[in-house]
Amino acid sequence: MTINEAFQQFLGIDVDGRAIDLALLNANLDGSGKYDASLRVAVERSTIDLLFQQIAVVSETESQYSTSKDAKIMRERLLYLARKYGRKDIVSALTGSVKISNISRIR
Repeated sequence: MTINEAFQQFLGIDVDGRAIDLALLNANLDGSGKYDASLRVAVERSTIDLLFQQIAVVSETESQYSTSKDAKIMRERLLYLARKYGRKDIVSALTGSVKISNISRIR
């Protein structure tokens, strides 16, 4: 199995191959290289940004061809990975929760 194929498995949705190539390039991974378990963290972590981009587009139609993705499942997968790898920016963007750390400035 190649790193590109492993990336697609961790991603769990169909996306344009060029987007996958770019995500792997940004993560300094060679998609044609052989995947092994020691690369799991790097490959899984590299799916987060692409998943975040893809969550905005849940359906596409071109001529008679139409595809759709389950936004709820994508969101849950993205939140799981973002929390697992400490991506607080993604978690806060998806949850919209505000955390007050210093109440003294509010009074």
